[in-house]
Amino acid sequence: MERSPPPSDPPTYAGWPSTSAGAVTETAADPLLDSIGTTKRVLIAGATGFVGRHLLLRLLAQGHRVRGLSRRPNPRRLPSSVEWRAADVTDSESIRGAAEECEVVVQLVGIAEERSGQSFESVHVSGTRNLLREAEHAGASRFIYMSSVGARAAGGPFFRTKHAAEEAVRGSSLEHMILRPSVIYGPGDHFTTAIALLLRRLPVYPVLSVGRLRLQPVAIEDVADVLAQCVSRRDLATGTYELAGPERLKFSKIVRIVAKALGLRRPVIHLPRAMSGTALWLVSRFQLPAPISAEQLEMFRASSVLSRADNPLRTVFRIEPLPFRYAVTDYL
Repeated sequence: MERSPPPSDPPTYAGWPSTSAGAVTETAADPLLDSIGTTKRVLIAGATGFVGRHLLLRLLAQGHRVRGLSRRPNPRRLPSSVEWRAADVTDSESIRGAAEECEVVVQLVGIAEERSGQSFESVHVSGTRNLLREAEHAGASRFIYMSSVGARAAGGPFFRTKHAAEEAVRGSSLEHMILRPSVIYGPGDHFTTAIALLLRRLPVYPVLSVGRLRLQPVAIEDVADVLAQCVSRRDLATGTYELAGPERLKFSKIVRIVAKALGLRRPVIHLPRAMSGTALWLVSRFQLPAPISAEQLEMFRASSVLSRADNPLRTVFRIEPLPFRYAVTDYL
């Protein structure tokens, strides 16, 4: 899908995510159109999460049949055309038969920090292996896994378990696409939403040591487009694709862009790295909204931008990535 370069004035994406978004504009002899397959039955694990909600709307609009997997689905607040199933990917018994009759399985379940009963190992590694077994048993043709930029064997617990899950996917018999997004933002996220809440509550915005590090945030609109293409396109090769926006921005710059979108003036103060742990503890102790957890802080220090110069959003998926300042101004 191609988008024209952004105009001088911010564009409007009313009603984002639009149920008509992601459609490919028809042109003569378009090879991308030729590669789009027929509608499919798709299992989405983590369908009620941030990415899952946007993806299922996109797939329904394209005519796919969707089965949603979630630990606590609430069908009264979710699209009735989705076949909902309550299950936990870490419990192999609860997902038994979940992929039956599904041609594509999308694994979106992941955690940014460990909680009671949910470890990186159990969710990322065991959960993905459980889904792979179900997909192979059901005869699914394609498995799509949402990993993270920076996943590697020598990383911290988050990156290490994401890498282990990737290896499980690569070792399966299924055609697969592994997606490694940078930090994802958009309506209903936990990133810009938390920044906006703190900007509204505090007279100044304290930035931890991550403030001078560069991020390459990617819009949920673009991530949903990529996932939908992974479901539909016959020509996509098995492989690993990094996803990121067009800009490498310091975290402090991101804060200033969000503040401007909200019409707020807030001084940004940089806290030394030695105070990061204390500040994060206070945020947790008093349940303040935090765009970055302690684990994510280490993640951002390790890697948060594309490892190569080319951006697969453009070169593989034919998407012109949405600039952060335009997209965030619109939905905030």
